[in-house]
Amino acid sequence: MITKPLSLILITLGLAACSDNKVPKFDPKEHRPAGAATLENISSRSYVHPMPHISRMDQLDFWTGFSLFRDPWVAAPAATRDRDGLGPLFITRSCITCHHAGGRGPMSEPGIHKPSSLLIRLGSVTAGINIVDPVYGGQIQPRHVHSLVNDDKNQLMGEALLDLQYQEIEGKFTDGEIYQLRKPSYRLTGLNYGPLAKNIGLSPRYAPSIYGMGLLDAIKQADLLAQEDIDDRDQDGISAHYNRVKDVSSGHDTAIGRFGFKAKHPTLAQQVAAAFNGDIGITNPLFKDENCTKSQINCQQTSAVGQQGGPEIPAKLLRLVNLFSTYISVPPARNLANKQHGRQLFYTSGCQYCHTPSYVTDPNYTIPALANLTIWPYTDLALHDMGIELADGITEYKANGNEWRTPPLWGIGLQQKITGASFFLHDGRARSISEAILWHGGEAEPAKQHYLKMNKSDRQALLGFLKSI
Repeated sequence: MITKPLSLILITLGLAACSDNKVPKFDPKEHRPAGAATLENISSRSYVHPMPHISRMDQLDFWTGFSLFRDPWVAAPAATRDRDGLGPLFITRSCITCHHAGGRGPMSEPGIHKPSSLLIRLGSVTAGINIVDPVYGGQIQPRHVHSLVNDDKNQLMGEALLDLQYQEIEGKFTDGEIYQLRKPSYRLTGLNYGPLAKNIGLSPRYAPSIYGMGLLDAIKQADLLAQEDIDDRDQDGISAHYNRVKDVSSGHDTAIGRFGFKAKHPTLAQQVAAAFNGDIGITNPLFKDENCTKSQINCQQTSAVGQQGGPEIPAKLLRLVNLFSTYISVPPARNLANKQHGRQLFYTSGCQYCHTPSYVTDPNYTIPALANLTIWPYTDLALHDMGIELADGITEYKANGNEWRTPPLWGIGLQQKITGASFFLHDGRARSISEAILWHGGEAEPAKQHYLKMNKSDRQALLGFLKSI
């Protein structure tokens, strides 16, 4: 693992011009980014494969959990008791709609529509204030179940539609090659419950890939906190810090956030439970209330009519979905031994300061199959200021409007092959890895400037490495 003291040493020695011996020696373990949990062969159709080293019983739980992840949920009451409880308000009917083939789902096209993979969070644009909209809550739900209330005045309605538009922006590399970026704008239309409250803003979130999440959960907290440098004491321009969030299970209010684009959830189990509740409208042991606000009387009435008693996904079924999410394998690196020039450029550009290459998972992790594995996810899971161009302006616990959690990079080059599309960043605006780099700002501005100044051959080498890890 690259530590901050080593990062400082590299800068002191002149990182931009460093030679091969200043870059960490290539480790053959990099070919298998999840160690024993790495998928043996790449699938051209899906990221959804169990880790090859888990037991047959765990594989059975994996595939049973996958059925709950894959199949659509229906409105209650229904004959299918294990799969009813949809809504009343929701974004999508199934997990796989947002996480197509275990990767990222279909990206929303420009225009007015009901998004699924691209959801809209609501939050305060006043710095340091953690609130959601009093009528719409913390997330726009564009869809609704058929109302069970025979009352025209209180008929259930989806909350709003999204109007997504793009502006083309042109720039130029130092060698003269021109590039194009697309800058998105977001507007809600058809707000069926009145206008948003004052000082509430929109934060688009494009559903991420889900493979390898169990291994991120297994990283020791101490190894993460060792990277925290809130005040940039080493003066390298990087101020990594971890979100402090609520652990719903324990009630602890300052747990370290790991999951979500602003690291809102501390554990994989909480992330899965929150998605069930917020995206599909399924109550569960961690999130027991429907996502109806007090102002949405029609939502409350529909929920009351369809209520079956108890959580809509019970603990035993939620556990299976958690195991599925935990055991999804990570694809192997591809032809990495031939990408060493690109690997060198990755380090000499400073990418590793946020995209921490490797860890050893906690030897005492609660799931032994994920314990004590050397993994290469390329993330510190920390929050970083990414600049005004990527800012959403929304406060989420300790994350401010400019900050985003560093996403893992393993398997990033397979998106087109497996899902048929490649969109990057928190809102899917980037159509390529190159575009994603060019949107970097804030703490990542120096790394972007390294990229802008590379000649075309070096740019292709760096992108080749990123597509191979």
